[in-house]
Amino acid sequence: MKKPASLRLLLSVAVLSLVTVSSAGITPANAQDQTATADQSSSEAVPEMRTRIMTALTGWEVSEYLERNDVIFVPVGPVEQNGGAPVDVEYVIPLAYAQELAERADGLVLPHLTYFYPGGTTTSPATVYVSTSESLPYLKAITRSLIRQGFRRIIFLTSHGPSGNTMLPLVRETFDEYHVPVLWMDTGMVREHIPGEGPPRFGDGPPNARNLVTYGAYELVGRLEDMPVGLSQPEHPIERDPSNLSRYVPPFNGTPAGSFYSDPVLHGGFVRPVTEEEREEWGTEGAEYIRSLVDSFDVNGMLEELRRRDEYTRVLEERYGDLLPRFDR
Repeated sequence: MKKPASLRLLLSVAVLSLVTVSSAGITPANAQDQTATADQSSSEAVPEMRTRIMTALTGWEVSEYLERNDVIFVPVGPVEQNGGAPVDVEYVIPLAYAQELAERADGLVLPHLTYFYPGGTTTSPATVYVSTSESLPYLKAITRSLIRQGFRRIIFLTSHGPSGNTMLPLVRETFDEYHVPVLWMDTGMVREHIPGEGPPRFGDGPPNARNLVTYGAYELVGRLEDMPVGLSQPEHPIERDPSNLSRYVPPFNGTPAGSFYSDPVLHGGFVRPVTEEEREEWGTEGAEYIRSLVDSFDVNGMLEELRRRDEYTRVLEERYGDLLPRFDR
């Protein structure tokens, strides 16, 4: 992306400041300066585009975009059993967030990345199973292409518990090989950041947050009618795994050992009837709920820090040279 001289000067100052911070620590004044920079970036007008979905743009429009910016949001998700929601729900949710974030951050969205590692829901015939070792090379190939095309700030979004099994090696190995700080975040992180607050937990928000996010996501991507109405699944007793391994090895960083769901309904519950009126209500309320979370999240501040990380990495490349791992392009 072409940068004006004033921006190059600001970036140079940012890099020098970061070097100073690494040896001296951040002072309150430094923290205030960084907050001011983030606030300023958030207040800049976002250019209008015909669409933010990259695959719906012409090649000329993508080239024009890359002349001024380098941000792309990449929603990724599995296809799996999920109660009364369509089986692509954990892709549609990050897609909805990606669209909203891109509108506020002058970014693009790369869609259609479904069929990835699902986890233990393969006890359902509706789940498409792709292993982590099969998912990773494909995502790395796409990431390499995006970097070559000119995108420097690439943000993967997921809404699926086992995503870290694939996304963590993706972002780390991409950084090691290309020295580009690709970012991965769960949609639960898209909310107001309160210093000292812990990580988001499943079920955070209002009592019906999960319902609102599900219906709101399908509303935002124009697929609310895919949420079924009037369906009812007969209930049956559920057999549960008798082991309790997490009592001894808590799954702080993921599942401590592999497992399958003993019954598919344990992931999402039984299908229960929903009326058309409820669907419309939850879709409207859910869309507003997602928008409120996105509005409370300083996406432009985050992108500015991602740019600073990228610029400082260039400094480290010059400093350490061939000592750093690098992919032979």
